[in-house]
Amino acid sequence: MKILKQEWYFPLIIGIHFIFWTIDLYFYKGSFIEVSSDTLLFGEMTNESWFNFSRIFGEVLSSWVVTVFAANFLMATRAKWIEKIFGGLDKMYLIHRRAAIIATVLIIAHFIFVPRDLTAFNPGKPLGFYAFALIMIGVIVSAAPPLKKKIPYHKWLNFHKLMGVFYVMAVIHGLMVNSLIKELPITRIYVFGMSFIGVGAWFYKAFLFGLFNKKLTYKVASSKIIGNSVTELILEPEGKALNFEAGQFAFFTFPKLSKKEQHPFTISSHPLDDKLRLTTKNLGDYTKRMDTLTENDIAYVEGSYGLFSSKYAKEKDQVWIAGGIGITPFLSLAKDIYTHKVQLIWCVNSESEAIYSAELNKIAENNPNFNFSVWVSNEKGHLTVDKLKLEDYSSKAYFICGPELLKKNISNQLTTNGVKMTDIYDEEFAFR
Repeated sequence: MKILKQEWYFPLIIGIHFIFWTIDLYFYKGSFIEVSSDTLLFGEMTNESWFNFSRIFGEVLSSWVVTVFAANFLMATRAKWIEKIFGGLDKMYLIHRRAAIIATVLIIAHFIFVPRDLTAFNPGKPLGFYAFALIMIGVIVSAAPPLKKKIPYHKWLNFHKLMGVFYVMAVIHGLMVNSLIKELPITRIYVFGMSFIGVGAWFYKAFLFGLFNKKLTYKVASSKIIGNSVTELILEPEGKALNFEAGQFAFFTFPKLSKKEQHPFTISSHPLDDKLRLTTKNLGDYTKRMDTLTENDIAYVEGSYGLFSSKYAKEKDQVWIAGGIGITPFLSLAKDIYTHKVQLIWCVNSESEAIYSAELNKIAENNPNFNFSVWVSNEKGHLTVDKLKLEDYSSKAYFICGPELLKKNISNQLTTNGVKMTDIYDEEFAFR
């Protein structure tokens, strides 16, 4: 499966801009002049040519900001076709978060470098300053962990939605002020085209998303604590059932816990099962309340999402590595029928944490191509690739779900043993 990985995302954006700006500036024959302009740190410019560092660099920065934010709004729509580009909604959220921080740095640099026209008042100038200030506040409130913890989620989400308004202000600012971008045909079409895509994506997510993505109603059939702060919920549909694939997750709203807050959970049941099973661990403010849900409590479900599926490597034998609660997608995937061999290793601190061992052992008994084992770290130490004792590392595909440190260490060890990154698939659940 060809996807746009996080490490390729920003070089691609920078490369596209570099190509467009280079072509346009090479052929530019216009007479854009800084009649009377000033910069924040580099002084005034009088009757100076467009070919100056502050003008070009300042506007390149603004074009980066506009397109990065536009892509972020596009990712926020949770569109299936965008998921396929980035390898799943979980990957998109991580890129979305990092992109917002990078765009903030770029917008600060733009504010410092870009010359401001002093010849006449233009309402686009103060609008740009207000947009800059509000976007800065929005990013700080949205991204700063201390604030995210103190602000109730639904209030945080409502404020986060205002980022679209601030973005519209920035786009209008760009349309109103004099700029070199307006005189460069390829760059102009690309930047303003992305601007309008971003505005359209924000409008869709803010006002139309609910019309096209109806939530399905479920009720709690059973709820039980199965050990080690893990709660298992069985949900049954009140009407139409969720359509999903093994390994996917969905967003769940439990009005008893919060009428507005959604939380993503991996579905640990199989698509052919009549009911949904959620396996959740007390890892935060929301999940620690899951054990308060009781029979007949209502749940609203939106989905499904994610591309963590063994079907993308069905031509190869596979090794699945789960860490702790990262076993959840494999509980569903293990029930698929395989023509290739699958080896699942579940890493836990102690034997008592392997609460689904009996279920997975039974699947292994009925499927000769499926092998399951538990790796107890307190007894054997942390799992390493060498301890897997595989005959040929590079001929297999690897699926990893668990803590970030486990995924990073195993992935690095696999590549050291000659495994291609395209044969390593992982599931992010830290974004949840």
